[in-house]
Amino acid sequence: MQVMENWHPQGVTVYMDGKRFLNCILTECKLVYGGGDVTWENTQFVNCQLIFDAAAQRTVAYLQNFGLMRPPDNQSASPVQTNSGVN
Repeated sequence: MQVMENWHPQGVTVYMDGKRFLNCILTECKLVYGGGDVTWENTQFVNCQLIFDAAAQRTVAYLQNFGLMRPPDNQSASPVQTNSGVN
């Protein structure tokens, strides 16, 4: 796991998977999470946007299909397939 220590990015896209954040302050960043391992300690996220990608995005869609998670107010849900076919 890549260690990001005392890092203070501003206004950049940060791919979260496979990283450990220690004593960081991320400001106005796009945080892309794909479902992999990520940890943070003593880290602040200031006005950041979280973007789900890959497996994480599929998990969010799955939860939305069951009504366990709703899409953000500024974004409509993706079309939901109501019949998954033969299992």
